[in-house]
Amino acid sequence: MLRGQRVGLRYVTEDDLPWLKRTRGDPQIFGAYLGTRMMTPHAVDQRWKDNGFANEDAERLLICHLIDGSVIGDVVHFAAARYTTAREIGWTLADVAMRGQGLASEAAALLVDYLFDNWPVNRLSCGMSVHNHASRRVAEKCGFTHEGIQRGVVFVGGEYVDCHSLSLLRSEWVAMKGKSE
Repeated sequence: MLRGQRVGLRYVTEDDLPWLKRTRGDPQIFGAYLGTRMMTPHAVDQRWKDNGFANEDAERLLICHLIDGSVIGDVVHFAAARYTTAREIGWTLADVAMRGQGLASEAAALLVDYLFDNWPVNRLSCGMSVHNHASRRVAEKCGFTHEGIQRGVVFVGGEYVDCHSLSLLRSEWVAMKGKSE
């Protein structure tokens, strides 16, 4: 497990499948800023059987609260484009009561460090609805720079919405961490 001060990141285990089925089947968890398309319990089982939610193309890591070990959300990373080594990242705190406490920022920072320390990537990117101010703050706390707005890129609540586009380069992360390349 990757450990921060209050949260950790770990791979999905078979014991987590009920949590994933519950959260992927509940549109309320995604709130007003993410697509509300649900995943069937069968699809969760199939992804588990196929690759355990982790392969070279994409990984889903669970956010665990270090005090009681409970799963409170997840982070993901996946290939941003087939022709680059760039990765796109995302995060969700499924436990609404835990939002607004900096836990998503800590989890996202753990993921950023993990990727730059262990994957041959030069660029990480993320995007979120232009109305999702909390997620933009998470990205900015991790050192991401706003690049612009992608028009009509995500389907949420029956309509296409514009999204902020942010990125972080390896050299920026190295400078932020005080490391040498």
